[in-house]
Amino acid sequence: MSKTIYYVASSADGYIADRENRIDWLLAFGFETFNAHYQRFLAGIGAVVMGASTYEFLLAEDEGWPYDLPAWVFTHRELAPIAGADIRFTAASVTEVHAAATAAADGRDVWMLGGGDIAAQFADAGLLDELHVTVMPVLLGAGRPVLPVSSTPVPLTLLETTPFAGGAIELRYTVGKR
Repeated sequence: MSKTIYYVASSADGYIADRENRIDWLLAFGFETFNAHYQRFLAGIGAVVMGASTYEFLLAEDEGWPYDLPAWVFTHRELAPIAGADIRFTAASVTEVHAAATAAADGRDVWMLGGGDIAAQFADAGLLDELHVTVMPVLLGAGRPVLPVSSTPVPLTLLETTPFAGGAIELRYTVGKR
């Protein structure tokens, strides 16, 4: 059965981007240490869901579309498609997109990719199953929060921790339903 997973990195004080909405602080850590772990995660993914800002960030990286998976991009604007990529631009409800992405994933997991706003909408709707957050050893003081859910508490149950060289640690939680 598919799970919907928000897989993300954050600062130790809970931010995924700094005050200027940049992730330079994260890129400074490099990805060699995390690559094998990331590849194992990615092998279980059957579809990705993201917001327009994440999509535009990926395009700006100019390294080509990195996913050979169906992708849903939440947007209310016209965005440039990528030739040959299975990208579905949508303004539909998170419930509709969740159903479509889960069906397309065909038994594999759905990855909530990028910023926390869309993932928080999935959590608020009771559609987020797991949170995988790699906490990086840096403090930002302010910025974009990991998962800005509504004011109602969302219980988490720790499933596993994975330490990495350099002081980062991944925390894997199930997300409770309200």
